[in-house]
Amino acid sequence: MSVSLHSPHCALWTNRSVDVERAQWRILIVDDNVFSAEALSAALESDGFDTRFALSGVDALHAVDGWVPHIVILDITMPEHDGYATARVLRRIARTRDAIIIAFTALGEETVRAEGLHSGFDGYCQKGNPPGAIVRLIERLVH
Repeated sequence: MSVSLHSPHCALWTNRSVDVERAQWRILIVDDNVFSAEALSAALESDGFDTRFALSGVDALHAVDGWVPHIVILDITMPEHDGYATARVLRRIARTRDAIIIAFTALGEETVRAEGLHSGFDGYCQKGNPPGAIVRLIERLVH
């Protein structure tokens, strides 16, 4: 399932959904680029969301120990554990098994889609899109 949204660079890949009110979304951003992670976290937080960020896949797995996100926005190209490996582990952990996982990367959708679906991603949004594009994508997955 690939549903194009307002931006040609964001797409839904699955029909997974979570049932949580918009004002209560907990969003974890995982990106090895500290400026990108902080900027997206701050933008989403200014929209009223409970956000945290992690700078690696390993840090993301530690972050979900005491705080369980509804949505994980996950970069693909990170050292050590890339986004695919991180998503596969998040899908195996009971507390994040049903979370929405969105690939957020500079790589093109055609490059990440097959491995992304296999790894447990629910959607894709290319870096460079404004935070509103990611919020619109998430709104399609949360009810």
